[in-house]
Amino acid sequence: MTITLAAPLLLASALTWLDPAAVTPGQKGVCVTEWTGGQRIEIPVEVLGVLDATGPDKSAVLVRLADERFAGTGVVAGMSGSPVYVDGKLLGAVAFGWSFAREPLGGVTPFAAMHAIEGGPTAPATPPTLTSLASISTGDAPLAAVLPRLAAPAPGRALPLAVAGFDLPGGYGRELLATAGLEPVPAGGGPGPAGVPEAGDMVAALLVWGDATLAAGGTVTARDGERVWAFGHPMFSLGGIRVPAARARTLAVQSSYQSSFKVFTVGAPFGTFVADRAPGILAMTGPAPEGLPVTVHLSEPLGERTWRFRVAEVPLLEPLLVTFLTNACLTARGAATGESTVQVTLTLDFADGRSASIDQASRGFDALARIATFTGAAVSFVENSPFPRPALRGVDVRLRRSEAPEYAAITDVWPTRSTVEPGDDLVVNARLAPYRGEAREVSLTLRVPAGMPPGPADLIVGDGAAATDYRLKAAAVAPADFAGQLAQLSLIEPNTTLVAALETRERGIALNGTSQPALPPSYAATLMIGMGKSNAARLQSAIVAESRWSAPFPLEGAFRIPITVRPPAPESP
Repeated sequence: MTITLAAPLLLASALTWLDPAAVTPGQKGVCVTEWTGGQRIEIPVEVLGVLDATGPDKSAVLVRLADERFAGTGVVAGMSGSPVYVDGKLLGAVAFGWSFAREPLGGVTPFAAMHAIEGGPTAPATPPTLTSLASISTGDAPLAAVLPRLAAPAPGRALPLAVAGFDLPGGYGRELLATAGLEPVPAGGGPGPAGVPEAGDMVAALLVWGDATLAAGGTVTARDGERVWAFGHPMFSLGGIRVPAARARTLAVQSSYQSSFKVFTVGAPFGTFVADRAPGILAMTGPAPEGLPVTVHLSEPLGERTWRFRVAEVPLLEPLLVTFLTNACLTARGAATGESTVQVTLTLDFADGRSASIDQASRGFDALARIATFTGAAVSFVENSPFPRPALRGVDVRLRRSEAPEYAAITDVWPTRSTVEPGDDLVVNARLAPYRGEAREVSLTLRVPAGMPPGPADLIVGDGAAATDYRLKAAAVAPADFAGQLAQLSLIEPNTTLVAALETRERGIALNGTSQPALPPSYAATLMIGMGKSNAARLQSAIVAESRWSAPFPLEGAFRIPITVRPPAPESP
């Protein structure tokens, strides 16, 4: 039935609310929610009792939706936040139901708890380590372990996520959204509504906008001036946030025994969600945040394509969203399964004019997911830095994809000689065996440092990933500030690079965020004594010479070959 005259009067009256302790089983009330066509409807409800086991210091009122539209389906996803009125006063917001429900029961979050919601600082995540970031492309790091972890959604509280600009995600894209408690649904087309919503209207939190839209949908519980409350449960439990708040309109309701949901279109922003807490989310009307620009350029056999997005500027969300967008672009036109080879150049621009660029490549059945995760994890590495830092002002992702395995194994390595003198040029040969291709040889030249002491040394030759793993384990350098953290990104070699390095067994020291390799023993000992073990770390070896060759495809393999450095021959009289 359509909404009666009583509900508009309630919506327009001064904001008052009912103490949940005052309600008793059997009391009747109404729930106001938006239905098909954007029409607000009035749903009779009956109070069944109070649930005290929904969480510490939390309670919910259990109600039955006395309407034939909910028979056999339960609460519809997107109804979260729908206001419930008893005796002319606002009791709270419909917050959850149960999947496969045979009875249309719902939990109502008391508005007394929602009204106390306030903003606050944005919670940071723990950034991935440089070692885990470097291990993503080779599959040595679990993908889920390198992205920020969001609070697991409670059963029956999945948020419908309107998706426009891409097909509904499957595979890895759907997994990413599921970890955040988001259920993708097709977004409605055409222009959406504008203006500030009122109680019972549908509302959306814009996570991505531009060439695609990702928007979490729910319902407004109440509005008081510039403050708008919604959802009746957390979106991601992030605390203080800055996410654009937009109008939305329900186009249709899809009934399902598993989980019914609203199909909705997203309208114009009206303000900013500033708080995401257990009882719900809070928006303030006014200008919406501009968002973080993210550009993705893809080159593949089907041609080239560029997408331009904006994502919500929340450090805990940005890595997940950048990962999702990169994966979505990679699968937008090409095959989503099978062997692939992907190369990426990621550039991060900061407000103070600095930028950082990093290259990586991957091949295999999960190459798309690994490269997508690498981009998101790199964003997390800087956005969740423990140091004071400038704001991130842009993310540029440049991808090249082949729908075939492109790689070469490093099958043999041999230097032209095994004994060298300081100042010599050492030629190193490597044999590469490309996938379904003819073997080829590559030569690199290393200059032995003029001051290198005589004794045993090692020639290390391998792909960039293996070289990175070795360097990170050998250097043991922790950054002292954000500049040092950015500089660490340059330590990650793409596995499309063939690296030859000469390693000396002269020990060095790592301190103040830098490495001082191959120090004279007496000087190294003096530094260790002066700095102390808590401020300095002993290095067991040091790289004294390097040479590189860039391959058009990923390389796989690593070799270590002993070399002898002999004293220089005495000069002739």
